[in-house]
Amino acid sequence: MNKAIILAALLLSGCATVTKDLAQTLRYSDGKAVGVKNIDFKELQSRPRGEACTWNLLFFIPMYGDGSIITAADQGNINNVALVGETGVWYFPVNRNCTVVFGDAPTA
Repeated sequence: MNKAIILAALLLSGCATVTKDLAQTLRYSDGKAVGVKNIDFKELQSRPRGEACTWNLLFFIPMYGDGSIITAADQGNINNVALVGETGVWYFPVNRNCTVVFGDAPTA
């Protein structure tokens, strides 16, 4: 009985773990990787940004959301997607995956 209570407490307490980092998944819209040397992070912050997320059970059973590039672009009012990346957080037994898009750089 005590083991069941301890196991239930561990499962309910959860632990958040980052599974996808935007800095590692960021790519140009044509699929080529963006290197840290190639991106100006101050300029990136000035770009329009959109995000669309999905919630999954045990990483692969979809529960809720739409993580498509089109939905992310729509959320950020972006017409021309320049950069695409992903973020993710695992919180047992569910995880959240987000598609993040950035629009074209603002013209000066």
